[in-house]
Amino acid sequence: MPTTRTVLRLVFGTEGGKTHTIEFLNPKSTVTEQQVHDLMQMIISKNVILTKYGNLTTIKDGGIVSTTITDLVP
Repeated sequence: MPTTRTVLRLVFGTEGGKTHTIEFLNPKSTVTEQQVHDLMQMIISKNVILTKYGNLTTIKDGGIVSTTITDLVP
């Protein structure tokens, strides 16, 4: 039987020119574009995350991703 996995995916640019992705499982269905943007901006401005490529510096992408998984071998 297929299962669905839904995540809120946030993609940032780093000081080192790389990207860094954060995913949150099972986001609320009512989350808005403005809320996602505000969250990402807060993460950047407060330096919440330091990667091996430096601090997060820019918003690259953000959105809800749903994946359907069908197990073929039990």
